[in-house]
Formats: sequence, C-alpha cells, structure tokens
Amino acid sequence: MMKILAWITDHLVYLVFVIGAFSLLFPGPGSLLGWVVTPVLALMVLSVSMTINIRDLIQVSRYPLIIIWSVILQFVVMALFSIMLGKIFFSHMPDLNSGQILLGSLPADISAPLMISLVGGNTALGMAMLATAMVLTPFVLPNVLTLFGGITLQVPTVCLEAELVGIIIIPLVIGLLLNHYSAIVRDNRDAWPGFAALCYILLLFVVVSSNAVSIISLKEFAVVIIIVELSLNLFGYGLACLTKIVFKQTKATFLPLLFIASTKEFGIAPAAVDTMELNRAIVIPSAFYAVIQMISLPVMVKIVKRMEPAKTIEKKCPCT
Repeated sequence: MMKILAWITDHLVYLVFVIGAFSLLFPGPGSLLGWVVTPVLALMVLSVSMTINIRDLIQVSRYPLIIIWSVILQFVVMALFSIMLGKIFFSHMPDLNSGQILLGSLPADISAPLMISLVGGNTALGMAMLATAMVLTPFVLPNVLTLFGGITLQVPTVCLEAELVGIIIIPLVIGLLLNHYSAIVRDNRDAWPGFAALCYILLLFVVVSSNAVSIISLKEFAVVIIIVELSLNLFGYGLACLTKIVFKQTKATFLPLLFIASTKEFGIAPAAVDTMELNRAIVIPSAFYAVIQMISLPVMVKIVKRMEPAKTIEKKCPCT
C-alpha cells in the first residue's frame, strides 16, 4: 500500500491530466459525486496534518510578516488583477464580470498545503496562511467586493465557518495529536501525502465532471475564459516569485507563498450565489479557475522538484 501511495505522489501530474481528460469526456459518473467533496477535503487536510508536529506549528510564529503579506496578495493584489481582467474581457457581460471580481477576492484553496508538503516546503506555515485567510474572509471579502468592484454581496458566513472548523481546524488538530501520540503515524510520515494526493485526484474527478457540461456548452468562448483564468493563475505564481526576488526569501517562506498566492477557494462562489439566488453565470469564472488550478498545481510541483536537484548540483560543482 505504501508503494502505491508513493507511486501516486511521484506520478500525480500525469494522473491529473489523465483523470482531467476522462472527466471532461465522460462527466456522468463524477457529476453524481458532489456529496463527497466536503469529507474528501477533510481527509486531505487530515492526511497533510499528520506530517506536522506541534513544534512545527509553534515555529510559524517566526513569520508574522509573511503571513500578513500572503493575506494582502490573496485579497488585494489578486483582486485588482482579476478586476482588470474582467474589465478587459467581460465588460459587456455583467454576470461574468461580477464573477471574475468575486473570484479574485477569494482566499487560498484548501489543497495548497498538500502541494507545499509535496515539494518539501513548510507545510505548517502554509496551513497558518490558509487558516488566517479563511478566518478573515467573512470580514474582508464583502469590503473588497464593495471597494474594488462596487458589488454588494452577502457572504455565506455560516458556510465559511463550517468549512473553516469542519474541514480545516478539526482535521488539523486531530492530525497534530496523531502525530504527537502515535508512533505509527510518525513512522509512516512519508505515506500521508500520498493518501492526500489520492484525495486530490478524486476531487479533480468530481470538480471537472461537475463543470464539464458548462465548459463544453460555451464552445469557442470557453477558450477566452480559459485564457483569462490561466492568466490569473500564472499571475499568482508570478507574485510569489517576485516576492522571493525582492525580499530574498528562503525556501521556508517562498514555497508556501507560491501555492497560497496562486490558488482560490472555489466553493465560496457557488455558496454565495445560492444564498442570494443570483444568476448562476457568476459562478463560471470560479468553475473554470477550479479546473485550471487543479491541473496547474501538480505541474508546478513537478517544476519545483526538478529545479531543486539542479541547484544542489550547482552548489556542489560550481561552474568556472
């Protein structure tokens, strides 16, 4: 079993492309599994949390400024760029434009700590960044939407609180306790990211299947939306890389920021739309972004892993 989980982790990027293509072509089975998203997300967080010990979490207090900066990137810088994209591409489509503004103002996605773990980053710091953003979302999101987009939107506070507690806080606490008290959990530390990756693949199957009909029905215009959301996604990665260059970040703070800045929690948009009974077209940007980020994240993991050995070799054998 451990070998299978390790194989899944090593080949995650290829599995994502295969499952993504299958889900798009045959959306029927996955579209019926929407109910599994919440428990699978909780399992994914639990699996990643079992690789963290209490000492790791305490050391997060050393990085208050980078946590604050991650919040600014998520809620302000990404929002401004998303607003610009909406005005350029969706100015004649009010619902899509509103959806683009909403997307840019969302916090990071719950899958980000998994990716941080897979590249050997500071997973505890990533969890702290994610939890901080989720706690602030009910207070920050409405103000960001009003200030930058002129949109009055009722944030689904109950949904966010349930997500924060049930999907992040409780699994995180359980994972920390298991890591602290169970020798079996600590001895199999390398296997838990593999189980989390398996959860990620299942989520991809459900997310792509659930949005396949909408993606296909938009025909040629779907390409435009893909370009817009891919631009936003790459901009998030670029922000983290620019921060690394300007502030000369170490691996400990750069890798968490890389995956936090580039992801968006795509479940909030549908919840807000359902709460206010708005046009479902507002959800389209978030749906497209969900698919794009779930494919791009394992690709970025692969890129980071390939760059690390190159740096090591360069240090050992400097060119003359």
